[in-house]
Amino acid sequence: MLSEIYALALILSAVFITYIASRRFDLPVIVLEVLTGIMLGKSVLNIISYDIWLDFLADFGLMYLMFLAGLEMGVKEFRKGSVLLALGSLMTPFLLGALLGLFLGVPPLLLGTLLSTTSIGVVLPVLRGLTHDKDFKRLTLESAFLVDTLSMFLLTLSLETSRGTTLILLAFSLVFALTLFILPVTLRKLNISEKMQQWSGEREHFDYEVRLCFALIAFLAVVFEILGFHMVLGSFLAGLIVSELTVKGGALERRLSDFGYGFFIPLFFIAVGLTVNIRALIRPEWLSMLLLLLAMGVGGKLLGVAAIGKILGLSTNAGLAMGILHSARLSLILAGAKIGLELGLLTEEVYSTIVIFAIITVLLCPAIARRFLRKTGEAKSVAR
Repeated sequence: MLSEIYALALILSAVFITYIASRRFDLPVIVLEVLTGIMLGKSVLNIISYDIWLDFLADFGLMYLMFLAGLEMGVKEFRKGSVLLALGSLMTPFLLGALLGLFLGVPPLLLGTLLSTTSIGVVLPVLRGLTHDKDFKRLTLESAFLVDTLSMFLLTLSLETSRGTTLILLAFSLVFALTLFILPVTLRKLNISEKMQQWSGEREHFDYEVRLCFALIAFLAVVFEILGFHMVLGSFLAGLIVSELTVKGGALERRLSDFGYGFFIPLFFIAVGLTVNIRALIRPEWLSMLLLLLAMGVGGKLLGVAAIGKILGLSTNAGLAMGILHSARLSLILAGAKIGLELGLLTEEVYSTIVIFAIITVLLCPAIARRFLRKTGEAKSVAR
């Protein structure tokens, strides 16, 4: 095994190379980072171990990832159709995943939640590459945003329930936590963002904002840990609050995003790969589990979204294409799976299977959706 400084140098070099490769081959950089971790870890080369220093950096990367998720989502108003599609995309795979969890001996609420997630980071680029009616794009994007947000709460509830938290304590903590989520809405109504924009016009104030964001991430993470929830929910709330204090797409958001995706977040995804054990999966029972995850995860999304889409008047082709897009999972499912592994709720084999499942959906679902839409005439690709 390499010493800490050599391991960090190798990981940071890999972060740089994976970014170049993702641009060159048009692949999600997160997938390449996870695969790099698998290559460097115990699955293949076994030259980097998952030590306490990397665990700390990866945990902060996870917090920062959830912070940026809240920052990018913000507090939105959703149309009725988007809400219904989100519920179809969320609940059907959740129920199927819970049943599969009972069958496999995995915490049913946790597995159901992991299968109910989607990835707005995968959906958005696909929609940008399609010339389709604006209503289809908006419904797909809004429903994916809503699924990501609801999945955050489901993940927290499933983790606490699986850990054996009493219902009374969980209900009390949840009520208190939800009151904290009123803060972003309150800030919007008070027009605090306009005052902040004027205040941050000077360079010195801009630097204060960056430091304030990091302090807010840490503070709210601690608050939610005290409440009994995982720190990621506090980080997510910090992102929602900052989104109401700053200009959407402004300089502060760009700086925070560049810093996160340039350093801390890649460390988290490489750490995810380091903890995967591919060798343990080369057995019929685990390959069967992977096929079951694909059937329940993708099939549940297709069934739920297509059924609601039909009620809303979408064509069968459009509903199926939207369901395929919702089937791509990446950031949140990997975050939830890693937390489940650390808490002892998932075995190494189950965790590794979920990671491989997520990678497969991200690599295949967007490509299938593009081809499906082009073939059926629902949309045309924009030449790149």
